[in-house]
Amino acid sequence: MKKKLMAGLMAATLIISSAMPAMAAVRPKKIYIEGKKTVAVGGTIELDSEIRPDEAEVRDRNIIWTSSKPSVAKVLKKRDDDTKIKGIKAGTATITVRIKGTSIKKKCKITVKKVSKKTAAGVDAAIKKISQYKADAKALKSEIGNIQLAGTFTERRTQYRTYEKKIDAIDRKLDSLEDKWEDKYDDGKITRSQYRKLERKIEAAEDYLETVEDYLEEKFNYEFD
Repeated sequence: MKKKLMAGLMAATLIISSAMPAMAAVRPKKIYIEGKKTVAVGGTIELDSEIRPDEAEVRDRNIIWTSSKPSVAKVLKKRDDDTKIKGIKAGTATITVRIKGTSIKKKCKITVKKVSKKTAAGVDAAIKKISQYKADAKALKSEIGNIQLAGTFTERRTQYRTYEKKIDAIDRKLDSLEDKWEDKYDDGKITRSQYRKLERKIEAAEDYLETVEDYLEEKFNYEFD
């Protein structure tokens, strides 16, 4: 009896399932471009496509990127949901992304800027500054090593806070420098390679500064954590 009941339920389920309409695939309606719109000559930027509605399914190979002036701004990845654009020479170019087999597309203007000699010299000067800040941090570590700890808690705390402030001052200078050149990179005034070079130098200086901070805490036996 139970077998017959189960068979009946399965048959009824199959009938209901076959009667229900299949869920239609969600079609894309719009496509947008996200990312920076300026790039330095010799540099690259990344552009991403955003398709609406979010539920729409489009294969990456059906998302096509083109440039109106490849001699100015060259598309490095022609088929994908994102691409990289390389600045070839100063000027403007229109980048178009479209969905193959549809009339859906979007355009954006890319400006390619030449890195001025003044800006290039500024990058070199910034690298020298970073090296100087790291040298200051090394000198500070040497000072900390030579500290004669005071006898009272209050005096030791004053000593600790004095060197903590010196570490913070160097850290603020590094942060300010990083913000300045990040803005220049975002504005397309320096190339990605120039920015990455600065970024690596700053990261190395910040990492060293952290070791100085740890050294200070060890010197005071973590008394003021």
